[in-house]
Amino acid sequence: MATAVLVRGGGAFHLTRSTQPTLTLEIGKDVEVVTWLSERDREQCPASVLRWLKAARIAEPVACESAREATSLSAAGVPARLATLAEVRSAREALPPTPIAALRTFQLRLARAQLTVALADPEESLISLAREEERLERALGRETAASEQLLLPELDGPGQRYRDHARGFRAEFERHHALLRAELEDLSARVAPNLTRLLGNPLAARLISTAGGTKSLARMSGARIQLLGSRRRPSPVRGPRYGHLYRAPRLGELPAGRAGAYARSLAALAAIAARADVHTHGDIADRLIARRDRRVRELMGRG
Repeated sequence: MATAVLVRGGGAFHLTRSTQPTLTLEIGKDVEVVTWLSERDREQCPASVLRWLKAARIAEPVACESAREATSLSAAGVPARLATLAEVRSAREALPPTPIAALRTFQLRLARAQLTVALADPEESLISLAREEERLERALGRETAASEQLLLPELDGPGQRYRDHARGFRAEFERHHALLRAELEDLSARVAPNLTRLLGNPLAARLISTAGGTKSLARMSGARIQLLGSRRRPSPVRGPRYGHLYRAPRLGELPAGRAGAYARSLAALAAIAARADVHTHGDIADRLIARRDRRVRELMGRG
């Protein structure tokens, strides 16, 4: 094997050639390299890897195990190409054994870096905050119901001081919930603008969160979207299953018997909006809102 082959084993890059000893670059503690390996969209090769390869004084193109590494090196001025399976197999057979402790340490650093990259994505932040907002809403509802029983008697006495603290706690709870909703509005408008304008907040965020992301939501049919967020009814009697869409805008204007028809129509429009946000990125919200309002007028006009 005369060709220089670049492979990664554990927390190191290895440059193997048949006529020379294997060159090794430890990357487990290099934050820039670990971040580069974590960010799949980042094509710029780290400076430490480039310096190492240039110091090796390789005349022929470097055969890389990964197409992404070959593209990064070529963009940085280092001749590179994608290695064949035979070249990769021969290079890995020449590698020294990697200590298990070093391998586990590198995998832990890489997993942490990948988690940091994932949490920085607006869609992942939207999903996390939407789930937290839903939990806070339930907790706030329980706290409001409980505090109303305590705060009803406005009489002086030993419990007055505690009631004052309870009022302050509830006000702070509501302020925190409002701040979270404001953050959700910004994220939702960035991640799914059409869906957000059609359904408002936090409904659009809850649909995305329950579906597991915008791409998953875009693959769903309207019937499936209508059931997102529904729970099994304790009664064996068959009836409508109420999901997130039963909190949709303008639903309160309709008679109770026509809520299901409106939810079906709105779910179909939500499916169109989600697909536009994921695939075409076109602004179709105004047309969808017009169709939604027209459907409301039709249902209200029925005798």
